[in-house]
Amino acid sequence: MGPRTTRITADDFLIPEEFRDYRLAERSTAQIGGVSLGLVQSGGQTRFGSCYQQVPLRTFPPFHFAGEPAGLIYLVTPTVGLMDGDGHLVEVRAGEGTCAVVTGQSATRVHPAVSSFSTQQWRVRVAPGARLVVLPGPNIPFRGCRFHQKAEVDLEGDARFIWGDIWTPGRYARDELSECYAFERMVQELEVRRGGALVYRDRFHWEGPWDHASRRWHLGGGAAPAGAALFVTGPVPRAECDPEGPVQKVYLPLASGDTLIRWCGPVPAVVTDVVATALRLAAAWEGGEDAPPWLLGSNHLGSNHWFSMPPSVAVV
Repeated sequence: MGPRTTRITADDFLIPEEFRDYRLAERSTAQIGGVSLGLVQSGGQTRFGSCYQQVPLRTFPPFHFAGEPAGLIYLVTPTVGLMDGDGHLVEVRAGEGTCAVVTGQSATRVHPAVSSFSTQQWRVRVAPGARLVVLPGPNIPFRGCRFHQKAEVDLEGDARFIWGDIWTPGRYARDELSECYAFERMVQELEVRRGGALVYRDRFHWEGPWDHASRRWHLGGGAAPAGAALFVTGPVPRAECDPEGPVQKVYLPLASGDTLIRWCGPVPAVVTDVVATALRLAAAWEGGEDAPPWLLGSNHLGSNHWFSMPPSVAVV
């Protein structure tokens, strides 16, 4: 996967069997696009070696803060989320020695489907010696939405990598207008390969809307629990997976030597714990278990930033 030299079109997206009867907005302006980034190490910092942007996605050059080893790369959606027929493609090539966190500027809002579906697809390659954390942002499925998320990750050599997914119930904190698990259909796929060999694959197909029994079967009790997962290269200290506060957490060592952590619980608590865990584990790659988490202690992130919010604040 090298630097992109052609425009992103509907043909660049894979359509799952569940959405075979639908098509993306092939001729609509600002609905099909994405970002293609080549990260390089230069002068002790991670920078863009190549960058292609096409609305409805944009990005900023990596932000570097004093005392922080990782560059912070934002993906920006000026069209306020994924509309019906939208396709967002994100390609990231992390070169040797790079160190970065790639994240959305806010939650991913998946708007109602009218005649099609929307999709966000990731293609990530991490070179030997690179350290990369990808936190796309909490997914908020609106009433009646149809959504496909697909991520393909290729790891080379001793590459270090973390991928985080957070699935909220929807716009749940709106009193009588709340939309709790009111989506029509969601398909999620994550495949991770190391040296070309498949080491992890996760896929779910959720059909909605969910009644109380369906919610409880998928995510346990509580009024509006969220679900989340982290894929982490290498082993994780068992203490990292002990439940904190109202969340439930499970630690799953994989046959490949990597680790999967899953959560369910109240949305604010899950978001806070997932991000804190991801950035704490990333810091431990070189600084040891006592190293401060990447970015969370930075004075450059406001208290309203989606992954530094206090547990008392809900994602709506």
